[in-house]
Amino acid sequence: MKIKGLNTAFFIAWRYLFSKKKHNIINIISSISTLGIIVSSAGLIIVLSVFNGMERLVIDNFNTFNADLKIELKEGKSFAVSEFPKKQIADMEAVRAVHEVVSDMVLLTYKEEQTLISLKGVEANYGTDNNIDSIMIDGDYLLQQDSLHYGIIGAIAAGNIRLNLRSIEPFKLYYPKRNRKNLSNTATSFETQLLQPAGVFMTCTEYDEHYLFCSIDFVRTLMDYDGECTSMEVLLQPDASVDKLQAQIAQLLGDKWRIQNRFQQEETLFKTMKSEKLIIYIILSFIMLVAAFNIIGTLGMLIVEKKRDINILYNIGANRSLIQRIFLIEGMLVSFAGGILGLIIGFIICILQVLFHIVKLGPKSNSYIINYYPVEMQATDFVIIFCTLFIISIIVSWIPVRQIKINIKNLNR
Repeated sequence: MKIKGLNTAFFIAWRYLFSKKKHNIINIISSISTLGIIVSSAGLIIVLSVFNGMERLVIDNFNTFNADLKIELKEGKSFAVSEFPKKQIADMEAVRAVHEVVSDMVLLTYKEEQTLISLKGVEANYGTDNNIDSIMIDGDYLLQQDSLHYGIIGAIAAGNIRLNLRSIEPFKLYYPKRNRKNLSNTATSFETQLLQPAGVFMTCTEYDEHYLFCSIDFVRTLMDYDGECTSMEVLLQPDASVDKLQAQIAQLLGDKWRIQNRFQQEETLFKTMKSEKLIIYIILSFIMLVAAFNIIGTLGMLIVEKKRDINILYNIGANRSLIQRIFLIEGMLVSFAGGILGLIIGFIICILQVLFHIVKLGPKSNSYIINYYPVEMQATDFVIIFCTLFIISIIVSWIPVRQIKINIKNLNR
């Protein structure tokens, strides 16, 4: 008589999983193994979901700041607006707006403080079209009123210069003249303009430290860019295809232009974020592997305890592979029981955080855009964790199971 089939191995392994063990230490080690996998798998899905939430928050804020497409010269800093087919691009069906931008680094002084900052001159309706006015945390989004020019500065930069919006003290901006002769004489080599601070924005990105918005007319006067700009920013209709429009504009403009979508504008950042998530996954998976190694001890002692059962199965026709399969499935059941329960617990905790914002960012969380840890669960994370658990359970279960053939030989003598 031959005993065959996966169903037989699974049935026996299932019985062993819930049967009473002669040695209580097996139950204790098995419980520890299961608990370790529960904690590690729950922790893995929670941490990855929080990381996804943080990543989404950063991406959304960058996407608020950056245009759908940014067009600039591959060589050279500025170009004449009259030589650029702005109207032709604006008339494309997928395009919502095209904005002229002039941007460069300037020296900013405020009272006794000074810093280098990227001054970005934009058109009047830029804030509404690009939702910059939605990230204001103090003051107003105001670039120009009558003949007065105003600036909107990032939150970190505002803190560095100790900005007081209730003060009448203006920003003083210095920019090297394009036809400068002597840098040692600032009176003749630098253009200087005053700009009144109007508000503070926050994106929770590096832009908060490096950017100051103002009207494009002010920047053109400061930098002597009459009728020129450094880039064009294109905003798309909600349902438009970025890739398709990017290809159309590239075909229209030719090779001397660089056309970047939002992710390409921040390519280094997004690659770094993906790398960080991968590193977190590897570290937490290693913790899961360490927790799962308790299964080796559990299976080893179970195999010793079930010597008589192994002998009986072998004598009635079970081959080595079937007996090994029984204990391999036994180890995987222990892993899956802990892993699935851990994923369920992690899912519930993430749902509670999404609904009730239980875990706050800290005692000063009210100074942030949000005051709680953002969470975003992704189905791919659950699949990846389950596959990781599957691989780990096979590895740790096979280590003691492969020794069963020695026991079989001994029992057969």
